[in-house]
Amino acid sequence: MKKRGGLVIVIIAAVALELLSAYQYYTMRDLLEKQLQGRAQTELTLKAVITKRALENTERSLKSHIREIRSNLSTPDSLSDILTWIVRFHPSRRGAGVSFKPGYYKQKGRLFEPYALRTDTDAIKAIEIGGSGFDYTRDGFYKDIMQRKSPGWVGPYDDKYLYQRLVSYAEPITEEHTGDTVAVFGVDIDTRFLAETLNNHHLYPSSFTILLTEDGKLIAAPKGAARERMADYVMHVINDSTVEKKRSDNGHVTIAGFNDPDDGDLGHVFYANFRGQPHWQIATVYYDHEVYGALRQLRLNMLMVMAVAFAVLGIIIYRFVRNSQRLQQSMLKQERIEGELQVARDIQAKMLPATWPPYPDRKDLDIYGLLEPAREVGGDLFDFFIRDEKLFFCIGDVSGKGVPAAMVMAVTHSLFRSHTVHGNNPAHIMHLLNETLCQGNDTNMFVTFFVGVLNLPTGRLRYCDAGHDKPLMVSEGRVSTLEAKANLPLGVFSDTRYDTEEYIVPAGCTLFLYTDGLTEAKNGSRQQFRLQRVVEQLAGSQGQPQTDATQTVKDMEQAVHDFVGKAEQSDDLTMLAIHYTPQQQQNVLEEQLVITNDVHQVPEMNQFVRAVLERLHIDEALAKKLRLAVEEAVVNVMEYAYAPGVEGTITLTIAADEKQLRFVITDSGIPFDPTESVKADTTLSAEDRPIGGLGILLVRELMDTINYERIDGMNILTLTKNIAL
Repeated sequence: MKKRGGLVIVIIAAVALELLSAYQYYTMRDLLEKQLQGRAQTELTLKAVITKRALENTERSLKSHIREIRSNLSTPDSLSDILTWIVRFHPSRRGAGVSFKPGYYKQKGRLFEPYALRTDTDAIKAIEIGGSGFDYTRDGFYKDIMQRKSPGWVGPYDDKYLYQRLVSYAEPITEEHTGDTVAVFGVDIDTRFLAETLNNHHLYPSSFTILLTEDGKLIAAPKGAARERMADYVMHVINDSTVEKKRSDNGHVTIAGFNDPDDGDLGHVFYANFRGQPHWQIATVYYDHEVYGALRQLRLNMLMVMAVAFAVLGIIIYRFVRNSQRLQQSMLKQERIEGELQVARDIQAKMLPATWPPYPDRKDLDIYGLLEPAREVGGDLFDFFIRDEKLFFCIGDVSGKGVPAAMVMAVTHSLFRSHTVHGNNPAHIMHLLNETLCQGNDTNMFVTFFVGVLNLPTGRLRYCDAGHDKPLMVSEGRVSTLEAKANLPLGVFSDTRYDTEEYIVPAGCTLFLYTDGLTEAKNGSRQQFRLQRVVEQLAGSQGQPQTDATQTVKDMEQAVHDFVGKAEQSDDLTMLAIHYTPQQQQNVLEEQLVITNDVHQVPEMNQFVRAVLERLHIDEALAKKLRLAVEEAVVNVMEYAYAPGVEGTITLTIAADEKQLRFVITDSGIPFDPTESVKADTTLSAEDRPIGGLGILLVRELMDTINYERIDGMNILTLTKNIAL
């Protein structure tokens, strides 16, 4: 009864303190939100003033020189000096020019536009833009000012001559005697300058500022693909009338919430209009995790302090009311811990492959793995999967044992899966894993790790070893070691460099990977199993090679158990066997076509593919899909393999056996692996979806497998369709 009363006291105190903590948290959050509104308005105002000052300086500069331009209309060659002077001392100005109406100067030809250009090296260059190659009279910049016959800001627009995105302030030029409008005088500002000015300083690291027109078109955004993509998304949020928006407390700023489409982070965009002309909009983005991060950490610390206080209070009450139930409670607690550890063990086991054989329909591969933790949970891991006809596999051993090692094991396994979704380079995969595991590694735990990528059609194995035991190879009755560089384990130094190594796995070879729990297994006399016994077991008691992956692992398991006997297992025992038996099929047809990286040769290639498919009597509906996939792949190579202006050859080989139809595309261009491209998100609209990815997505949908290799300076892309001929 006393114990129950003490428990009630603890619960009431916990609820009261939690309510108090929640009230304090949300009160502080409201204060921070109001403070953020004030800071955001101050930042918007400051940056708007800076931007407006640059715009007004441009306006004043143009107006101060317009009389000089008008007085020099009779000497057109002198205009370049005036324009150069306007641009020279103002780094924000990309250029200045005077666009005359057609035929105004007979001696200058139909079009005449003297222009002063600031080059990328900050030099001022006087040029003439008008001519047969560029007709500025068709440009919206010229038409707009000539029609309204009044000064103003124009843009943003992509200049068709300079190939840059600009905004311009322009004014019509009239003759003093006739009053006729004869030209447009304009000063151009590079939107990149505006973006840099707006984003040179922010309250928070991830914040950024964008500039939009009055009708919501993007003028300037920070550099970088991710920021530009996010700027487009923020522009969409501002322009979307269905998005909930609110006004700041003083009504000067509009606020809208959003979810970052890349990582789901919550944030808010604060935006307002310029006062006066141009009536542009300026917007700044803030992320909640930066604004409220310190407050959340403070609340977490308070909860931890409260938890400690409750624990102390509980101990005092417990010591006061403890009785004969002490032993029973201890037993119940032990049973609960054992149950939780069993659940943890089951969860850990489900993270690893458990279906054997994993690929029953494949004749070229046999895999079997085993993990026996020394405790309820362990720090060893192995994993494998097939993507694009490549077998990705790994094995690792976390330093230490028990729950800490199991947690690092789970993180390492998840990182391996996430970084191999698109990547094919073992060294790069290892670098990403190491970089993440080094972050916050205060316990100095490390992981020995081996990553391999086996190209199943060719047997080419690319691998990287981070301080792990070297795999063994069993082939034709002989056991050898796969040579690998002795790299540092993961989690030691973040700047460790890892290298990819290669080996051609022969047909019938078995790769045997293991952790040191095998070689260091100890019997009752403290003797170790050692590598020599592993080699002898793999070779077979009578010198016969093991060819079945399952039997290889099970025999090794039995051998080590027989050696250890009744001695307690001292370390996790993990083994993985991969038996490689590629299947060779006799081609019934093989044709080849060599073209250059000229899209005008695509029809010739299509005719070649059509003719081959007709010879194979492929159904027309399927043949149409195959031609489309091949065309997408070849055009993709034409676009990315060779630099613009560089001519190169592309070889298309079509081979068919009784089960498969293969299209092999070979080029000698720059290394480019299309299988590493992220799939295009077809759930997005065409405006929101980033450019690229649809061609490869289409090829993946139409073909059964797509495989890439870089061999002897050649890109080799193989598309396979399973079809019975």
